[in-house]
Amino acid sequence: MIINVIISVLIILCLLFCVFSLIFFKKYKYIKCDLEKIMIALKRVRYGDINLRISELKNKNLENIINRLIETIYDREVMIKEYQATLDKKNMSLKKIIEDEKKLQIFKEEFTATLAHDMKVPVIAELNSINYLLEERFGSINNKQIEVLKLMMASNLELKNLIENILEIYKLEQSEIILNKTKNNLNEYIYSVINEMQSIFDSSHSVIANIKDTDDIFLQFDLFQLKRVLKNILQNAALYSPNNSEINIKTQKKDNKISILITNCGSIITKDDLNLIFNKYYTGYSKFKKAGTGLGLYISKQIMTAHKGEIDVVTNQGDYTTFILTLPLS
Repeated sequence: MIINVIISVLIILCLLFCVFSLIFFKKYKYIKCDLEKIMIALKRVRYGDINLRISELKNKNLENIINRLIETIYDREVMIKEYQATLDKKNMSLKKIIEDEKKLQIFKEEFTATLAHDMKVPVIAELNSINYLLEERFGSINNKQIEVLKLMMASNLELKNLIENILEIYKLEQSEIILNKTKNNLNEYIYSVINEMQSIFDSSHSVIANIKDTDDIFLQFDLFQLKRVLKNILQNAALYSPNNSEINIKTQKKDNKISILITNCGSIITKDDLNLIFNKYYTGYSKFKKAGTGLGLYISKQIMTAHKGEIDVVTNQGDYTTFILTLPLS
């Protein structure tokens, strides 16, 4: 681009020189000769011969001007090559840094997944032990002990979920979610998930309301994966709801789609959070000094996407939060 501009300037100068000479010096034959030499030289420069220099022009001043311009092009070309060489070195260094970062990230993920896998075994063993105690397999227990054991059960379930999320995100990075869809009654299925989570609701003093839509809705979905989504959202709802409040669930059919709306009182989600809560490792737990990996909603979004569905959230800060799960009817 720069060379073309300079060449264009040279041509204009040459034409001006010719006109000037014709008018004032009447030396057309010399001008024609010089012009031919200049045009040949410029054509060679245009095609990359920047080592060329013009000589034997009748007008030595013009000869010097053109040669200086060609030297300027040469110097600029040298500067560009030096800059490109420097840039290539920096790119190589940056490429190495990126490769090292990728290796480190892979190592960290593998280490985290291995650690989480090793932690899962004793956590499950502890959950089983607590369950045996609650079932009074080793003798009767009083009401105070039952209350403490239920709190322990809820805490261990939360820890188990955190570990499973870490393991799941590692699996997601390695391969896509594979669904095993079956046709099920959606409302009955949601009731069963609520019953499984009753200990968590009891420990958080929240009350789960009945599903408002009593019509049977049959839908194809993966039982295990959708349960993970529902449990994650319901657990967050119980965690952030005021004591003795309700978590309302509603299912509805519209435009060949089924929506599950889960609403809890209170909300810590800000407008800034709305654009971030489904990102990996983003968590609002830190605001309330709660433990969290920031993976639950990220995994939930991946599961809903695998179902060709969507997950969204509507909130009025301090008042309510509604998560909307949408699945295709067909």
